[in-house]
Amino acid sequence: MTLPRAVIAVVSALMLVATASGSAAAREPIRPLMCAGTGCATYGPTYYGGYRTATDMLRHVDAVGAAYPGIAAVHDIGESWSASQGRGGHRLRAICLTGVEPGVTDAVAAVAKTGLGVFRPAGCEMSTTSRKPRFLLIAQIHAREIVTGELAWRWIDYLADGYGIDPVATEILDHHEIWVVPAANPDGVDVVSSGGDDPRYQRKNVDFAPDSCRDDTGEVRYYRQGVDLERNFTARWGEPGSGADPCDENYRGPAPASEPETAALEGLMSRIFADQRAGSAEVEVPDSASGLVIDLHAFGDYLLIPTATAPEDARQLRRLTQRLAPSGYRGGTSAETVGYEVSGTSSDQAYAALGVAALVVEVGPRGDEPCHGFLPEYSCVDSLFWPTLLPTFVEAARAARAPYVG
Repeated sequence: MTLPRAVIAVVSALMLVATASGSAAAREPIRPLMCAGTGCATYGPTYYGGYRTATDMLRHVDAVGAAYPGIAAVHDIGESWSASQGRGGHRLRAICLTGVEPGVTDAVAAVAKTGLGVFRPAGCEMSTTSRKPRFLLIAQIHAREIVTGELAWRWIDYLADGYGIDPVATEILDHHEIWVVPAANPDGVDVVSSGGDDPRYQRKNVDFAPDSCRDDTGEVRYYRQGVDLERNFTARWGEPGSGADPCDENYRGPAPASEPETAALEGLMSRIFADQRAGSAEVEVPDSASGLVIDLHAFGDYLLIPTATAPEDARQLRRLTQRLAPSGYRGGTSAETVGYEVSGTSSDQAYAALGVAALVVEVGPRGDEPCHGFLPEYSCVDSLFWPTLLPTFVEAARAARAPYVG
């Protein structure tokens, strides 16, 4: 919508006292803070030193949408497996953040993001047409990779709290739409967090027959049960790199997109990204294609490109990994990085079905280095992971305008 000049004038007047002070602090870039604005919120008990539960991740999305209706829109994108069976579970959420009406000054934007009853995001509709390029970040599709949800939480807050104050956050939202799914596998996260200070090792969702996966001694291996959502996407489903045994950790499920979580993510991508392909998945994507999807995983310090890419697209996506990679991170296909094939992934779906540039970021060091593994200490989030990945997220947003070029 186009806002009446009178509304902008009133808000500008309200900000006159603050801007007249000429405070340089209000213009300093936001640093990767431990706790700031909505990021301080905790809605229920945490686990393992401070990690948030799936319930809190989803509550936080709603809270940010309520606090900043001028720049945020929350979308219900589907349900978890438990919810689909009437066994509790969760509704899946995606939050979109983007700036208010173009032409509003930073001082006005800092107040306008609270809505004031008139301001709304200049975008964030569930539509494939958008004036701004879109960057989608997905986290905790593998439930035990717990640092990924915390990074998504901080990315949301960095942008929402910083808009109109921090020049980088303001620039990103004024010129892009940022979409985030902070808990793509909330039922699985429930299993992980149920262990408290000894988190359970659940990777998959909870679509399983109870006590169905046992080891040679007859002991139930709960973390082997379920469907690996990151092998269940329609594109390249069933190809090498996924398991057919329901007790395989990479079990692909009985059919493409059989799981409600996967269907929700496929639906989200198809509703916010136009199909930019000029033919089959073997045909190169036009350089004019926009949009970027990053799926966060742990661990290894890698950036993965989709396996089955046209040669020129692979070259361009490799170049994109070099642009985004933090120091010490290495890019390539899954075989070149983690050492095994994958298929039926979110990046396969984005690239093969829609032509959208897509990457997996494997967060965290290899070997026995501090903060390695699936379950790093909570202090690692702010001491290592967030300061390392924030520049990557910022550059990914900027790259979303033309990811195959540059």
